[in-house]
Amino acid sequence: MQRKRRSAFTLVEILVVIGIIALLIAIMLTSLAKAREQARRTQCLSNLRQVHFAFAFYAMANRDQVPLGYRAGCKQFNSMMYSATSKRYVLFGWLYQAGLIKSPQAFFCPSEIYPQSMFASETNPWPPGTEGSAIQGYCGYGCRPEVELPDDSANLTLPMPRLNHFKHNAILADLTALPARVDTRHRTGVNVLFGDGSAHWIPRKDFDVPLSTCTAINAQFNNNQDQIWETFKQ
Repeated sequence: MQRKRRSAFTLVEILVVIGIIALLIAIMLTSLAKAREQARRTQCLSNLRQVHFAFAFYAMANRDQVPLGYRAGCKQFNSMMYSATSKRYVLFGWLYQAGLIKSPQAFFCPSEIYPQSMFASETNPWPPGTEGSAIQGYCGYGCRPEVELPDDSANLTLPMPRLNHFKHNAILADLTALPARVDTRHRTGVNVLFGDGSAHWIPRKDFDVPLSTCTAINAQFNNNQDQIWETFKQ
């Protein structure tokens, strides 16, 4: 009788199968990562729309004036809530003082991995520092650096920007102070909020030229920051 030959995988066949499985896993992980980032990007847009409510309520209580600006002469300083230098709430911190930050997580991008711009991290605790705290407090988004605002709101010499003047212009966005701030969240672009409450995705290629020139936090890059915000259009 003829013996039946036992079938078995050769080493080459096993390696081919392992390679195919590894490739499929890599494709699945890539797709999963993209899906997760898309979900975070969608949540980020929702956050910005919620922040608009805080600005709208602030405007109603302050003759339509809102703290759209920057501090210390540098337009890259547009995301602070509490200054440990002046021991005061500043910029976004005025919304906090007014009791308008009811859902603080909405003020922070869910894609962010840089601790200083994350919600309730070790270097950016929540709530932002009480008066006299030695820890700086930052929001996860940056506001339009329209005017320089003093740390003490009592020292305002000119009216703050009026929200109604920015219905079709960007008022808030993912951080764009430095290329690194874009790299630590969505990377390929930013979400932007407009004065009418709408929010949209802006691809990085639209503003990467002025962004790439901002190599440090310095007032010499104020014009570059203006160019970035001018590209944010509906």
